Amino acid sequence: MQNAKKLYYGEKITVTFQPEKCIHSGVCVQGFPSVFNLDKRPWIDPDAATAEAIAQHIDKCPSGALEYELLDEDKSDKKEEHNNA
Repeated sequence: MQNAKKLYYGEKITVTFQPEKCIHSGVCVQGFPSVFNLDKRPWIDPDAATAEAIAQHIDKCPSGALEYELLDEDKSDKKEEHNNA
C-alpha cells in the first residue's frame, strides 16, 4: 500500500507519519526520544510532551515524513458538548 499515512492521536496533537517519505535521518528519535521511541509500540507518543514542543520538533524533519495537526481545544470542547446533548 503506497502513500499510507499512519496517524498517532494525542489529546492536543495528531502526528502523521508517512514511512515511504522517511529517509531515516534519526532527527526525530535522537532529538526527542520521549516522543519518538523505536523500542516502543506505538513508536510515537503524542502525549509524551506538549503539543507545541512536538510540533516544533516535527518541523525539523528533513524529509517531511512527519506532519502534525494541532487540535483546537475550543472545537473539541464544542464537539463533546454536541455529542452529550
